[in-house]
Amino acid sequence: MGESKNIWLSFDRILSFGFFCHDVAVRVLSRHVAFLKRSLLVGSYLVLFTFFLPTLALFQKDFGEIAGNLLIVILFLSPLSALLRMRLLLVLMGFRRELGILMGCFALVHGLGHFISPGLLWETKKTFFVSGVFSWERGMVTGVMGLLLIFPLLVTSNNVALRFLGGKLWKRLHRLVYPAFFLIVWHRFFMGVPHQSWAPLFEAILLLGVYSLLKFLVWRPETLPWLQEAVRMIGIRYRQYQDARI
Repeated sequence: MGESKNIWLSFDRILSFGFFCHDVAVRVLSRHVAFLKRSLLVGSYLVLFTFFLPTLALFQKDFGEIAGNLLIVILFLSPLSALLRMRLLLVLMGFRRELGILMGCFALVHGLGHFISPGLLWETKKTFFVSGVFSWERGMVTGVMGLLLIFPLLVTSNNVALRFLGGKLWKRLHRLVYPAFFLIVWHRFFMGVPHQSWAPLFEAILLLGVYSLLKFLVWRPETLPWLQEAVRMIGIRYRQYQDARI
């Protein structure tokens, strides 16, 4: 009995520390929304500027990794905020456009650099010609297709495009992010991996499967009643934590 109590007390301390970090992050983000959004936009323009630097080859692969990670964060924010109902996630939802622009700039520089700079293309040491027949490296074609889908989203992520297209058409256009997500995940896990390796396939299926599950749970939350109950209990503990600090 005493051991169970100690475990619960340790878990409660972890929760309290998590609540503290959550509230600090919410306060900082809420107070500096305009500044942070401008900073993300400035960072996006600086990323585009690096395309003209001769040292692009040194960090181009990293740009692709950053773009992929940002896209995952942006898409996972929506179902997680709906399921967990955390204030921090709801605040971060307000930064999705700026994060999307930053992601698009990273992806654009990463993708175009392979085709506009010949040195970068050959430094990847991929084989595009096999037995005299034009052949794409596994993962490359999905990367190109993903970039083609991301580009119209990047150029229309502004209020001018929203007013010009109208809300409904703008939302339909930006649903291209879902097939782009699938293609970019495929590209990320398969690019440069030996053909006989199955690990990337399982990793890609796992990531896409988790995202699909989260979207399904938003649509049908009653599927996992224990998750609803856990969220409710943590919410009650969070309110108790807030009351104790007043």
